[in-house]
Amino acid sequence: MSKRSALVWSSVGFLLLGGGFGVGAVLALRPAPPPPFAPVPEEAAPEETGMLVYVPLEDQLAVAVAEQPERVMLTLGVSVRGSLEELVKLQEAVKTMKPAIKAAMLEVAQREVAKTAEPAALMAALPAPLRDAANRVIGTEELPAPVEEVLITGLVTQ
Repeated sequence: MSKRSALVWSSVGFLLLGGGFGVGAVLALRPAPPPPFAPVPEEAAPEETGMLVYVPLEDQLAVAVAEQPERVMLTLGVSVRGSLEELVKLQEAVKTMKPAIKAAMLEVAQREVAKTAEPAALMAALPAPLRDAANRVIGTEELPAPVEEVLITGLVTQ
């Protein structure tokens, strides 16, 4: 074998070896696809105005329904959005209307617990109705839906 053919075969071998490593590196370093259970990202929502504040609720919500032998204890938090002035007014309104807010949320929670006391079902079913109940009580003309989301931070069934 001549020096020239040895050089050609060495070059081909080097390219094949380097190419194999290159393809392997590309395949190994590409981002992993999302798992099938991952939520599908929605289209970008229009930019919200105001500050977003997460507020844990001090009192637990104890839900007992005569038809269900289980008793459910909920620890909740809410996220509210608004300007600083709106949030200060909202804080004062919540202080004065706290029993009405708790009663409205308890009524909604009792309806859902009467359907099922399974924790996974409650975690999925409760946030939206609880948000709507809170907004019915504390919403105003200027700020009709101050509560954007109700977060269930704790759920215990007995």
